[in-house]
Amino acid sequence: MDMTRTDIALLMTLATIALIAAFAGNAAADPAKTSCIDTKVSYVARALNSHDIWVQNFLGAKKPPVRVTTSCHYLQSSYAFSLSAQFTCLDRGDPVAATAGGERQTCVVTKLQPYAAQDGDLAEKK
Repeated sequence: MDMTRTDIALLMTLATIALIAAFAGNAAADPAKTSCIDTKVSYVARALNSHDIWVQNFLGAKKPPVRVTTSCHYLQSSYAFSLSAQFTCLDRGDPVAATAGGERQTCVVTKLQPYAAQDGDLAEKK
């Protein structure tokens, strides 16, 4: 079967539309993306347990907080967190630095999800 240039162009257009629809569907289904943590503006972060931190943007439109799971250890003793997003929103693989005492621990984000309290989470310090 010989395909004309018009047939090829039509196939390419349909394939492009299918790819765009697939990516748009995945982005809408990812709950962490609905609460984008933009590390280029002010944010608040605190330890929830030894691996997770609670993060919420401090300025701009009010967005729900996010639970960020990291490859770090012993975050409950950390008092400062530094997050850096490769793109606009924090995502898996982005670097995290946690400071405890004079020591700085560097690790990466392994998971993001909307924040929901879990058993074993540290209480918020007032």
